[in-house]
Amino acid sequence: MTKPRRLTPPLNALRAFEASARHQSFAKAADELAVTPGAISQQVSSLESRLGLALFERVKQRLLLTPAGESYLAPLKESFDRMESATLDLLTYGGSGGKIKLGVLPTIATYWLIPKLSAFIEKHPHIEINMVTLELNFVSAERAPDLEGGLIDVGIFYGDGHWQNLEAQKLLDENTVAVASSALLARYGHTNPFHHAPLLQHSTRPQTWGDWAAHVQDPLLSPSGPSFEHFYMLKQAAISSLGIALLPDIFIQKELASGALIQIGDTSMRSSSGYYVVYRKEQNASSHNIEAFCQWLQEEVRSA
Repeated sequence: MTKPRRLTPPLNALRAFEASARHQSFAKAADELAVTPGAISQQVSSLESRLGLALFERVKQRLLLTPAGESYLAPLKESFDRMESATLDLLTYGGSGGKIKLGVLPTIATYWLIPKLSAFIEKHPHIEINMVTLELNFVSAERAPDLEGGLIDVGIFYGDGHWQNLEAQKLLDENTVAVASSALLARYGHTNPFHHAPLLQHSTRPQTWGDWAAHVQDPLLSPSGPSFEHFYMLKQAAISSLGIALLPDIFIQKELASGALIQIGDTSMRSSSGYYVVYRKEQNASSHNIEAFCQWLQEEVRSA
């Protein structure tokens, strides 16, 4: 049974405050909400009494937000914007469409998801994808997915798939291969390139070369080249003959096919982690859209 929201003030009082704060005027807020300035003033005063905090400083004919009012306004405005957007979606699509706010790691978005996305748009033309890259504001201090606050509805994350309060469906394993440009390999002739060429590093995965050395049983391997934060930087560095890179094979299919990169040997290393689509366990207004998107992702993986 859902608990009543005892702390939430009446909606009319919240709308009166939000409109007054935007306009810095009770009179202009009254025009917007089609009531009298006195009614707006009374609603705001009632809200302040309920909260036990002053939200405005009344300076002559102007309203100035107090620090409490400033902090209260931003989430209220976002909530009203989201309600307006949800209503517009409902009126436009009759409940069959809407938006999905999707957070994706930049590399998997660029090299795997976006090239496939036209198939989803064709199948679900009334669902609009709003894609952002996953930056630190979408992960916790432990680098676990953070979907609180409604900034994104769905995320595609890399990890072990065990995250509290989130549903996680595995999409892809990560198989790492060693690659370099043909020019760099030619430079080292018949010598072992791993023992002579620079070994490029991924700064957020510093353990990868150690894992590779253990995987191929070569204790002499030691990374000695520059490091890069993102896979696409690491890939470009390898194409530019800066050294040997360890890269997931799903991100370099075009480069391997064109010869821009050469796989060194036939060894691959499967990571213990993988790529997962994650979303909150509780149901919300976008649940049917999220379900459709996740189902489509799984279909794409199975058909690959």
